[in-house]
Amino acid sequence: MAPERPRVLVLIKGLGIGGAEKLISEGARLWDRDRFEYSVAYVLPWKDQLVGDLERLGIPVHMIGSRRGLTPRTLFRLRALIRDEGIDLVHAHLPTMGIVARLASPVPVVYTEHNMADSYRPLTRGANRLTYGRNRAAMAVSGAVAGSVSSWPGPAVTVIPNGVAVGVEPAAAEEARAELGVAADTPLIAHVGNIRPGKGHDVLIEATIRLIATRPDVNVVSIGGEKYPGDLDRVTSKAKEAGLGESLRFLGRRPDALRFVAAADLFVNPSSVEGLPVAILEAMALGRPVVATAAGGVPGIVKDGETGILVEPEDPEALAEGMLRMLADPELARRLADAASELVAKEYGLEPMVRATEDVYRQVLGA
Repeated sequence: MAPERPRVLVLIKGLGIGGAEKLISEGARLWDRDRFEYSVAYVLPWKDQLVGDLERLGIPVHMIGSRRGLTPRTLFRLRALIRDEGIDLVHAHLPTMGIVARLASPVPVVYTEHNMADSYRPLTRGANRLTYGRNRAAMAVSGAVAGSVSSWPGPAVTVIPNGVAVGVEPAAAEEARAELGVAADTPLIAHVGNIRPGKGHDVLIEATIRLIATRPDVNVVSIGGEKYPGDLDRVTSKAKEAGLGESLRFLGRRPDALRFVAAADLFVNPSSVEGLPVAILEAMALGRPVVATAAGGVPGIVKDGETGILVEPEDPEALAEGMLRMLADPELARRLADAASELVAKEYGLEPMVRATEDVYRQVLGA
């Protein structure tokens, strides 16, 4: 009789379309299910866009929140799930679920930090630090993120960079341009990021104003869902009030965001808060030249003049100048894009990320 596999519960606040969430749904395709028995739990019922992807892989998914999302009862539901399913290890992602897991789990908790510690609200950051010592193991997606929690009590942080594995058919990219009504020879710039504080949507609007003053032929498309109701309408209205018209469009949440990235001549990231953005890694893997702000772990992948153009956060003028420079010099754009694609293929693969994470599980479980 084969020995029973350790049971791992992957815990995250929501399964909507976001960087950390995609790492779970995409990484699940590579989980070693001969060695571990996996399940996933989340607490925000309205953030369920990736549930179907996991269930189609045969991975059980449990919603342990309520209609209001996270409540005190969530801790009891998590503890009951761990007991009833015979869970051996909980892997929590992001601070809220890290805190919940540390307080509720009777089995070892491993934790992944995806963002800089000071990017969270003071209450969340304080509770995360206060309970951090209960982690059996801790991981971070970049050296910058690891450094932001290095003084906290608890185990030493292991850096396991985010990984990607992407591909888009040329026909799908052509369809994306056709949907936008943007001809093949018209410059298109893509941005992917959910609308929430620190993601730089207002900076993108201001940069686009400056961009089209010089290059009125350029189209910019931003893809990402809203954290708070009304945010999508707010940024859309602000762009229209600035007279941008069709030059800057916000498409909201799109599961096919990569089609637009593959169709673009350039990818831009205007954030002031980042860990190690999956969206940038995907753009680089797709061979798109990148202009990005030097936030969090971004300088570790977008090296100015080597794998992209890097500018300071909260500087719309510098961001616009970076985009103009890339559009004006196709040879530079191709050189940087090729170097970026090579870097991602070499150091940021999805499978190495999954294997390194499972090595942490084995160390914790003594398996």
